[in-house]
Amino acid sequence: MVPAPRGRGSGLNCYNKTRNALPMKIALISPPAAKYSTKMRARPYHAFPIGLGYLAGYVREAGHTVKILAPDPSGMEMAAVWKCLEEFKPDLVGISSVTQTFLAAGELAEEAKRRLGCPVIMGGVHVTALPRTSLQRFPALDAVIRGEGELPLKAIADGFDRTGKIDFSGVPAASFLKDGEYAENPMPEPIADLDTLPYFARDLLEGGIYQGHTGADKPIPLMAILSSRGCPARCTFCANSRMGRRFRARSPQNFVGEIEHCLKTYGTKHFIVYDDCFTADQKRVYAICDLLIEKKLGITWETSARVNTLLDEELVLKMKRSGCKGLTIGVETGDQRISDLMKKGTTPAQAELCAALLRKHRIPFSAGFMLGNEGDTMETARGTIAFACRLKPTIAFFAITIPMPGTELFEKFYKDYDRTDTDWARWTAQGSSRPFESRHTVLPSRTLFLLLVWAHLRFYLNPLQFLRMAMDLVGTEN
Repeated sequence: MVPAPRGRGSGLNCYNKTRNALPMKIALISPPAAKYSTKMRARPYHAFPIGLGYLAGYVREAGHTVKILAPDPSGMEMAAVWKCLEEFKPDLVGISSVTQTFLAAGELAEEAKRRLGCPVIMGGVHVTALPRTSLQRFPALDAVIRGEGELPLKAIADGFDRTGKIDFSGVPAASFLKDGEYAENPMPEPIADLDTLPYFARDLLEGGIYQGHTGADKPIPLMAILSSRGCPARCTFCANSRMGRRFRARSPQNFVGEIEHCLKTYGTKHFIVYDDCFTADQKRVYAICDLLIEKKLGITWETSARVNTLLDEELVLKMKRSGCKGLTIGVETGDQRISDLMKKGTTPAQAELCAALLRKHRIPFSAGFMLGNEGDTMETARGTIAFACRLKPTIAFFAITIPMPGTELFEKFYKDYDRTDTDWARWTAQGSSRPFESRHTVLPSRTLFLLLVWAHLRFYLNPLQFLRMAMDLVGTEN
């Protein structure tokens, strides 16, 4: 495959190679999580390894050899994963994790250490939030990396020498155990100019480029892509700010350039923009849409947005003209008091206006709602379900609020769960078996489960909703 081009300029001069450094062979792995999801009756966490893809491009450009393995989305069996790793003989294994996949990631780390004998590190939101207990839980981990991984991984790779050992004391954002004692290094400033980063290294994905569904009968070529990092919002239930809150965006030219590269190299026609908030900078969105329209690429795309950034009808129309075929908006609640407790920074009125604009211009949209928030009562939860029905999204996602590590909600109510014996598989389950004592809400576990069932029944058993979904999906050929 054709290697992904790199961005403008160079972001690789922060850490220089040591005199005796050698090129490093690095395996980056997104762990399989289906085992724990099935056990707890939760949806399997199948995500594109988008962070690993940009990370791989960055360290490859510095002269290192990289492979990316993601068993869940690629469909690779674990036997094939281990065969690939044993043939590759990596000098370092890096594993990504969120809370949903942490236990699977830890078991993978232990098996990698046993089979390969090389250093093993882990990154992602979960270990960024809970570095000390993550290391104690899985002794096979040589270190965990907090925050964004580009600069730390390059520092590790550039310091690699013939001894095969890694001195983590000089690696930014590394947390590790030294003589049995916990140690951590300061986190560097996040990379400000994202245009200096290479494109997602899709050619390094073992198992090939993934084919995905967007509701069609047959898989169509689609790609995950990022246009920005960070989100200026301060929602109490979101842990993404642990990876960097400051909003940083690629230029429209750089972002559209990656789309053109995927179209030319892989024939990709549909893109999922995995930004925390694609529309945070509306002037930039206008410029991106203008460029897509001008170039007549014939691609379609979808993304997520905050409702208070989608109140401009001209912007909504421009997005549709440029190929936007779907949006996901986070509404969370229909009660302003609950929204304020969540520090959402939006209002139900803004959600109604946003939904009305999207319906008016026939852009299918999904809306997310949370039950069992801080301050929620039976009355406010029922009100949120009724509000979801009034908004009339194409699809409504209802979820029980679970305070993930790294969130303000976790710090406020569950800090004592930062320990080595916490069963994170139960923590992420959304079913009749609640993951923990719900300290942040007065609603009992069984009540929350019944509310979740009732929300889906009320929304999806409405005949008009079936008609609305059919019209939206057929009308957009999604």
